[in-house]
Amino acid sequence: MPLPASDSAAVRRWLDDVFVAAAVMRSEAPTAEAQQWYGRRLADLLSHVEYIQHSDQDRFDVLRNGVSAMLAAAGPGVLQTMDVHQRVLLSLTRDGRRGDVLLVLTELQDEGRSYLTAPTPDLTAAGALTAVPGYLPLLSEPVEPSLLNLSAVDLPVTARLTRFVWAADGLLTIGGWAYLPGVDPADCVLEVGLRPQGSSVVTALAVRREQDQRVDAVAADRCRSYSGAAFTASVDPRTLQGLQPGGAKEWAVQVTLRVGAFSASDLIRTRDTDLVPRRLPVAGTASDRTRVIGVMDAADGLRLKAVRYSCLASSLKVAGQTVRVGFGESGGVVPDALYLDSPGGPRLEFRRETGGTRFTIDTASAAGELPAGAREKRWTVQALLPNGRVEPAGWAGSGTDLAAASEQTAALRAECTGYGYLQLSLRAQRLSVSRAELIDEAGLLVLEGRLGWIPGRPDPEVPELLLTTARNEVRSSSSRWLDETGRFRTEFSLVQNKWGHGESALETGHYRILRAWTDATGEVRTARVQALGRLLGELPARMPHKLMGLELVGEGNEQDLVLRVSAPGTADQRSARGRQLAIAGYTASEAPVDPETVLFETFDGKSCSDSGRAISDALGDRRPDLHRFWAVADYSVQVPPNCTPVLRESPEWFRLLATAGYLVNNNNFPHYFRKRPGQFYLQTWHGTPLKRIGLDTPVSGSTASYRALIQREAAAWDMLLAQNEFAAETLAAAFGYQGEPAVFGYPRNDVLTTDASSRRAESRGRLGIAADRKVLLYMPTWRDNGAGADPYLDFEAAAEQLGPEYALLYRGHHKIAGRRKTTGQDLYLDVTTHPEVNDLYLAADLLVTDYSSAMFDFSVTGKPIYFLTPDLARYRDSERGFYFDFEAQAPGPLASDTDGLAASVLAAEAEKEPYVSRYREFVCRYAPLEDGIAAHRVAGAIWMKQH
Repeated sequence: MPLPASDSAAVRRWLDDVFVAAAVMRSEAPTAEAQQWYGRRLADLLSHVEYIQHSDQDRFDVLRNGVSAMLAAAGPGVLQTMDVHQRVLLSLTRDGRRGDVLLVLTELQDEGRSYLTAPTPDLTAAGALTAVPGYLPLLSEPVEPSLLNLSAVDLPVTARLTRFVWAADGLLTIGGWAYLPGVDPADCVLEVGLRPQGSSVVTALAVRREQDQRVDAVAADRCRSYSGAAFTASVDPRTLQGLQPGGAKEWAVQVTLRVGAFSASDLIRTRDTDLVPRRLPVAGTASDRTRVIGVMDAADGLRLKAVRYSCLASSLKVAGQTVRVGFGESGGVVPDALYLDSPGGPRLEFRRETGGTRFTIDTASAAGELPAGAREKRWTVQALLPNGRVEPAGWAGSGTDLAAASEQTAALRAECTGYGYLQLSLRAQRLSVSRAELIDEAGLLVLEGRLGWIPGRPDPEVPELLLTTARNEVRSSSSRWLDETGRFRTEFSLVQNKWGHGESALETGHYRILRAWTDATGEVRTARVQALGRLLGELPARMPHKLMGLELVGEGNEQDLVLRVSAPGTADQRSARGRQLAIAGYTASEAPVDPETVLFETFDGKSCSDSGRAISDALGDRRPDLHRFWAVADYSVQVPPNCTPVLRESPEWFRLLATAGYLVNNNNFPHYFRKRPGQFYLQTWHGTPLKRIGLDTPVSGSTASYRALIQREAAAWDMLLAQNEFAAETLAAAFGYQGEPAVFGYPRNDVLTTDASSRRAESRGRLGIAADRKVLLYMPTWRDNGAGADPYLDFEAAAEQLGPEYALLYRGHHKIAGRRKTTGQDLYLDVTTHPEVNDLYLAADLLVTDYSSAMFDFSVTGKPIYFLTPDLARYRDSERGFYFDFEAQAPGPLASDTDGLAASVLAAEAEKEPYVSRYREFVCRYAPLEDGIAAHRVAGAIWMKQH
């Protein structure tokens, strides 16, 4: 099967081969098998159908012929193996309706795959339901109604485990949720039962229906809520042996949902990772050395399993480095000997005490070999049985009992595996957190816990904790001991002044809570921190804060602590259904437009910058009566003075999008945006284009949704701002803008020509860069093919070749900013989230870029520009394409790799001919109006003219 991006000839050859095989299939295979074969081939073609948005008419014709022939040969029943959207797309392709195919793809990209359903009298429809996708009224003509009838493939059971708890009386409570996509849970009959291994008989459990709003966040259905899909069921493990003659050893937990005459069943294959640990809790043993445990994986789902032990430890105590284990207190088997086994290590034997039922071992010798830090030694407890066999020793009590018998924060502790066997775990130092508190007024997160260490070793320093993501690191504001037993308290400030421009909330992300220390070699090490005690039972813990959504969760078998930081908002607002209701309210709004309000947005709210920022500042001087609002992705984004932040897609943002008299954007508003009468839309765009953009973007690099959005957006613009005449002509043509672009220069560059020297010194001081160091600023653009999250510049090689004289700054493109990984290194300073790029331009001594519009702005400074372009031929000739001869006009040397770039920089090639002449011509052509007053020209043309 060729890839979707393959040429038409390759697809045609593959189809020819398919039909040769089809002739054999028709003559030799049973009908059902042949239809399955055709279904798989059609499924192969679906990726090519979706690729139609990136290809031409010739490719569509090839696919049309192939799909038509396959459907004719396989018969209509084959479509019922596809979901409703796939059936529609294949049908439209067969009928040659390319425009409708593109329309459906656009709607699916914009609106998602959920849809309304309606009753149908057609008895062949699963659940007597038909789909009503939102794109139906938009099609050029209706589709065959039978295509919309739901089939079994449209109604799979979607289930998740949210609770697995053993009560003190030995009963098990299983909690979860289950629904059929597109069906209100209230319309379904829910059954939960146990199916013994090897049997089709299901024994029903008592089930109680419940409400859980969290379901909607996972369901991502904009048409309905599934909050009523939650349930709890109870299991008495003492009754399980009687479910099947001979005594079953394993039972699958099966969920069945019925709507009308239709029913679907499946296992619970996934778990809520915040609520259910990967290693399911272990209950105490039942009679006759047997217990029931829970196991789970994606393939076989949640199962209950009967485990029988050869011997069970009935007591255990850990004191310092000594472990005492007892057997036989209830008449069980007492081993002849007991050992500790670890992979690759020597076997350690317990000492048998007088009386013969208790065993003791001192692990001091093993502890002496363990280095400080996070490395762990883990042993399984093995028993030599009276029959001569060596088998792992089980634990008679529950996992909770064992936690109580062994201090969980001690360096040496006992553990219970998911199968109920005993293990010992030793760390030179073991840190855990047992209490977390948010002091909202002070913006402080307080963590309290304990550090345990091997007795006899030097007392450790007070722990240093970090909050880290791939892109941000927060160090504790204070940390101290609470007593002499290792209890400590650490505080984190949840507001940062990262760039010296004032305090803001933390960047959104998943912050791992880590402990940092320096090892014997001087290298800084980190280890994850676990939750224990009361805190473990409280997770996940939501902590209210006015600027952030904060949730403390435990991840993995060890319940490693993670602080999730998100934009504030309710669960309902964040769900697909809540968002759709907000969009519907926005589109239906009839609230009056306020001519005194301006809503600014740049880079989807990821910053308050670019030309919009300069225009906002100018309005602050010239029209202080205006109410200026800035859309922000979260409250880590700082807004200009005397402006109000408004969270993107919050209720207030939707209100302003509908009622603000002026809208200023440097990119695009979402697909659902429609300008209302009385609103003025200023499009500042975000750079003079070198690479092809808008409708000029190669079809292979854009989506049907993007092209439709561009056409809608340009029709709404009242003014398109351009930096120069070239940009004016190019942007208008690329976006289909029918007005006359405003060639005013770029307001964002005003500060580059006013007070540059003092601002340079101030910026370098905030960045911590000494006055005698040279600053290389690396600003690459992004790639349509998804590359660019890992920059082409080899920072290690660049730092080595340029030497300590140079400081390296990296500013990633806003479209890939969330995918970069920058913490844990000291080769360069990541300035992607720096609020003001002009400060970086002024702080820098030279720019390294590739095809970014940064070159046009940086040229205003007169400082050297270098180009790192290892993919020049591909980017120019196939991926994107250029508007002018880049190699001939580039105002600086081009390098194909880091070595060549470093050599060029050290030789100061950009400051020699022919680049000096090119640079001068470049500025004359692309930056002729950068005189420091572009923002005032814009303000005068729009707001002062109408005031």
